Formats: sequence, structure tokens, C-alpha cells
Amino acid sequence: MAKLVVSSPEGTRREVTLRAINTLGRHPEQHVQILDRVVSKEHALITFSDGAYWLQDMNSRNGTYVNEQRLTGKQRLQHDDTIMLGSTQCRFIERDVPELSAAISEVSISPQLVQESAIRARLSAGESTARQFLPESHVPDHVALRADYEKLRVAFELNQDVGTIFDVDVLLERILDKAFEFTHADRGVILLVDEGRGVPVPRKIKHRTGHVGDTRFELSQTILNEVVRERHAVLSSDATIDSRFASSHSIMLQGIRSTICVPLLFRGELLGMIHLDTQIATGVFTEKDLQVISTFAHQAAVQLANVKLAKQAESAAIVRNNLSRLLSPNLVEQVVKGNVALQKGGELRQATVLFSDIRGFTSMSERKAPQELVSMLNEYFEIMVDIIFEHDGTLDKFVGDEIMAVWGAPVHQSDHAQRAVRAALDMMKALQDFNRFRVANGEDAIHVGCGINTGEVVAGYMGSNRTLSYTVIGDTVNTAARLCSAAGAGEIIVTDPILHALPGRLQVEERPSANLKGKARPVPLYRVVSLA
Repeated sequence: MAKLVVSSPEGTRREVTLRAINTLGRHPEQHVQILDRVVSKEHALITFSDGAYWLQDMNSRNGTYVNEQRLTGKQRLQHDDTIMLGSTQCRFIERDVPELSAAISEVSISPQLVQESAIRARLSAGESTARQFLPESHVPDHVALRADYEKLRVAFELNQDVGTIFDVDVLLERILDKAFEFTHADRGVILLVDEGRGVPVPRKIKHRTGHVGDTRFELSQTILNEVVRERHAVLSSDATIDSRFASSHSIMLQGIRSTICVPLLFRGELLGMIHLDTQIATGVFTEKDLQVISTFAHQAAVQLANVKLAKQAESAAIVRNNLSRLLSPNLVEQVVKGNVALQKGGELRQATVLFSDIRGFTSMSERKAPQELVSMLNEYFEIMVDIIFEHDGTLDKFVGDEIMAVWGAPVHQSDHAQRAVRAALDMMKALQDFNRFRVANGEDAIHVGCGINTGEVVAGYMGSNRTLSYTVIGDTVNTAARLCSAAGAGEIIVTDPILHALPGRLQVEERPSANLKGKARPVPLYRVVSLA
């Protein structure tokens, strides 16, 4: 399945699966939202037709570049094309060939056992390296002193560098490069635990010769099990005769003489492991190597956890931003924290629905310029939506000048009818204040009618595969819309279900029953005066 790999200027990276129509830009409603200040709200468009994906610029301010060439017209995308939108890079992947596939294809884990052996050294998590690195005055051999210095220099450089890398593949590659700088490892592989299956999976591989495909890299299941089970680093020399690891058939086959395998641990959780080996000679790796690689592993594990948290925070920010246009702020936080779930698909709920629209809007739109009309609507919507959110309502949609809001869905509220009526009363009061301001500035007053109904609705995500939106449908909704149409300027109209939901609490004025569309009998109407 085709996708975009989006890399931000700050180094974060995410993958977005492409659909038939994909919008790219800074606006939250874009399929691929790009938080880059030089990117336009609606910057570019990727569409699928005639068996291929096509890219076109949407008259953006700073243009769209494909493989460093500014895009003009419509261009067919090729696998591995690089798209630049401002400072953000998008890599087009037409064939699902992730970077870890090379490691997976070249690395296998063998469970076959042959004989017993022994481990030369173990290192528990958190164990200090101080006991291995002596003071300078205690090291008479200057060659050994220089070797120790080189190990610590590389470890220091990695420590300085690793905290700035937020691309997992780049981070793992840097770890292996540094490990090869001060050891005689012939091969190295980093495995990360697959969250779904809970097993280590090869993610990044390195050969000293640079030719990954020359020989197959078989890892011993016995060694990996030792690291996974005991959570400590392992150093094995001459694995063909060691009393534990010689039992691994994979080592016997390849004649591996030295092996280091260290866990990637963060707060006790195993994130993966680093595995190095050499076929040069027995004892090439030392216990100092084991400790320095363990330090690498600790730094890598911390940064892997940071990257994971950063991605979660980024996803939560996008979710929060999208939900904030639908739900009140406190409900958004509950959803993001997982305290409340938004169910996909339709479900029956008891809810209260409110409709309000502007009286005489059609004639108003004929008298006003479009820009003036839009500005007026935006001011009006800001005031009304703030009040809906103050009462923990859900904004369902705008339809022209009409507002539809819901209480009781998607979040259960036992007092949804009360919240909706009180919100409607506050909306009318706020509108009076707003009109005084408008009239004082020589503008027309806005007059609104409102209808509220409560009862059973079907709530959920509805639409096509390309576009889904959360809404409620049913007779309760239709009746609320009809009540809104029957309301005069400044009126809040309800019917019997609202009175039954708030017994003795509503002060109302009875209106003549009305024949509402879709109703076989006249419906009794009431104008809300106040709520006790």
C-alpha cells in the first residue's frame, strides 16, 4: 500500500497511508497535516487514478518541489520520489518496502541446539563501568590506556549525539557505526521488540565489509533467550566450545568466535537488543567492550522511549486539535486520556439535540457583501459555540447559518436535556448583548430561533470510506430541526419529551400545536421562558 514518509525539520518522522484523494497542508482538516509555517493551509493534492498516484500544487504560496524541481501542473509520482513542502520532506513509497526489510531478509534466528557451553561474562542493567576503567596512574601500558580512551571517547560522542536524533533508523545506524569504531565486530544487528507479538525483530544490520547480502546472518535463539529472560548483557567467547552457547546450531554452523548481546532496557521494559559478533579470533571482545556497548544500549533505549513518547504526543496533539472543533475542552481531555471512547459505527443513545438558525438570513445575504456576511457569521458562531462548549455540548455541524449541537453523545450525560435547555437560554442572552454592540455600530441585529428535542438517536461515525464525520440521526433529530423551523425570532421551542425530562422545572408558554413534516398528528409546542 502506498504511503508518505513525512520528515519534519525538527527530525520527527511519521508514515501516512495514502487514500484515493489526499490533501496536504497546514490546516487540521488536511489528510496529511504539515505543521510548517511556510506551508499553505491547502498546499498540495495527491490523487489516485489510472493505476498511479498524481501530485499537483494547489496554488500554494511557496510552491511544491519534487526531486528538487518546482512542480508545474500535474505529475505522476514514482517510487522513492522526494516531495518538499517548505522545510518538510515527504518521501513517496509506492511499494511497501520498509527499511527494516533488508535486516529481516538477511537475519534469521535459529532454535536448533547441539551441545552445552558457558558464558564468559554477564553484566546486569545499571552495573557501573567504573570497576573496569582504572585511574590513569594504574594503567602502565600506554597502548591499553589509548584503547580505553578511544572507547570512552566514542561513548561520549554518542551520548552527545543520540539525544538529538528522533528518527529510529538513523539512531540505530549511528549506534552500530559507533560500536564498529572501537570494536573488531564483523557484523552487528539491532533487534526491536514487536509490540504486537512481543518478540524481537531485526531492524538494522551492518557488515564491516559493507556488503549486507554477502553472507546470511544467523543469530542464536539461545543467546537471545538468555538476554530476554535474564535482562542482562552477555559476552561469549569461542562459542563453538562454550558450555552454554555452543548448543546453538546457528553458532556452530558459522564458527563464531566472539559474541556480545546486550538488552535495550527502559525502566525495566525490554525494547530490543544489540547483537555484535566476530569471526576473527577468540576473545576479541573484552569485558570493557561489553560495558561500553551496554552504555550505548542504555542511551539508545532512553532515546527510543523518547521517540515513542514524542510520536504519542504528536498523535495526541493532532487528535486533540481535531476533537477541539467538535467537543468542549474538558471532554477533549477525557477522550485523549482514554477515559471516554468515541465508538465507530452507529449506536443507540439517549441524547438531546439543539438546532438554531438566523431568521431572515436569506434577505440579509442579498443585502450584504459576501465578505461582510462571512465575517458576521464567524463572530456569531464564535459566541454560540463557546456557550455550547461551556455546557459540555458537542458541535455536530454548521449548515449555512444553522447550528446543530448534541448533548449525551458521544459522551454519556445523565442531565443532557437540562444542559441543552440552559445552553439555549444562555445563547439567547448572549445574542442580546451581541446585538446591542452591533446596533451601536450601525449594523443589523441578528434574530435567532431555536428548537430542542430529546430522545433516542443513532450516534456514530458516518459517511464514505473517504470522509467520515461524527453525527446523530433519527426521528428525535428530525423533530428538533422542525421545531427550530417553527420557532420565531428569539424563541426556544420544545415539545413534550423535554417537559417530561425536566418535570416541573421549565417555565413555558404553550403554543398552538403544529403539523410538523413527517408527523402523522399535530405536535404540541411550548416556548421556553426559564429553567428552574
